[in-house]
Amino acid sequence: MKGKLIFKLGLLTTILSFLLVIPALGQTGQTNEELGKQLKDYKANILKDLKIAPDKEKALVAVEEKFSLQRGEIVDNSKKAWDTLQAALAAPKSDDAKVKEAVTAYIDAQAKLFTSFKQQLDEELAQMSPLQQGKYLVAMEKWRQQCMPKVCIPVTTK
Repeated sequence: MKGKLIFKLGLLTTILSFLLVIPALGQTGQTNEELGKQLKDYKANILKDLKIAPDKEKALVAVEEKFSLQRGEIVDNSKKAWDTLQAALAAPKSDDAKVKEAVTAYIDAQAKLFTSFKQQLDEELAQMSPLQQGKYLVAMEKWRQQCMPKVCIPVTTK
């Protein structure tokens, strides 16, 4: 059971790494800031299309800003944990305790990052009707597929 959890966390980490490191597959020269601005503009248009009330739109913008700042700190901590892990693995003589501590710190940072995305989505959806929620989720998935077509399209086999 623990092996499956580690595998799933590793898989999620790999996917998240693509999301954090590569601004958009197939779009060379695009910075994270540019992609962030495009997402912000896209969300603003979606909110207008969904006819979100002005007070709820302000609340949604506040949620976005709150979690964006929070994730900046989480990403910084994740990068530090990653560097620590890399250093522990590169040591001439491995120290299992240091490696284990570094692995735990990195997994914890990644878990916080995933949790922040879930919390943001929960807070955003709480401001919307069920119909708006569904349309918002579809629109956001279209955005992800457009930006990351090889990473975010679910693959199913039968």
